[in-house]
Parts: sequence; structure tokens; C-alpha cells
Amino acid sequence: MTTSGPHSGADAAQLGNTSPSNTSSIAQTFTAASGNSKLTFWYNVTCPDTVTYDWATATLKDNTSGTTSTVLAKTCVSSSGWKQVTASITAGHSYTLTLTNRDDNYTGDATYTKYDDVATS
Repeated sequence: MTTSGPHSGADAAQLGNTSPSNTSSIAQTFTAASGNSKLTFWYNVTCPDTVTYDWATATLKDNTSGTTSTVLAKTCVSSSGWKQVTASITAGHSYTLTLTNRDDNYTGDATYTKYDDVATS
């Protein structure tokens, strides 16, 4: 967690670091409540490298149907600012959201990503 520049509130999840690191991920499994049809989250990637080597990405696995979709394609920009991702979900289904930051551990171009405000509606 970081308290530096969250999208809202007091903190955000930060994957990676300002110094070189390796791939890091966090995952959350949840069941979509009745009436919910949408998953949203915000991300802010700092990636001074290229998408060939470093990136932020996110996948959403529907555990009920056994399918996985990429809800945030691999992205690498020097500083994205906060951007929102929206994905469709089905009420009553179990899901696992996996948020990932990939850094090639090369000195001088550390990549890190902040994720915040994951919600269903």
C-alpha cells in the first residue's frame, strides 16, 4: 500500500517500486452481488521502459464459467495519470481479479503501478 497520490481516499495498492523489482501481482476473489453488472477500477502506471519489457495488466477470471479475460491490456507509458477500467460481470458469478505490474529488474527504468477504487455496481 502507498499513501502517496491515491486516486481517492487515504491509500492505494502499489505494485512494483521506484527501484528495479520483478513482477508483482495481487488478486481478489469475489462473488458479484445481485443487480451488479459492472466492475471498475483505476490505475496509474509509471513505466519509463517499453511494453516489450515492462507493463501493467489486469485479468478477470470468471470462476463460474471458467473463462478469463484481459480487462487491462499490457500498457507502458512514462506516466499515465489515473485511468479507469470497466468490465462486464454477471450477478451471482464468482470472479478473481488479478492486478499485475511487470518490471524487468533493469537498473534505471523501474516500473510501478498504483491501483485504486476497485468496485462493482
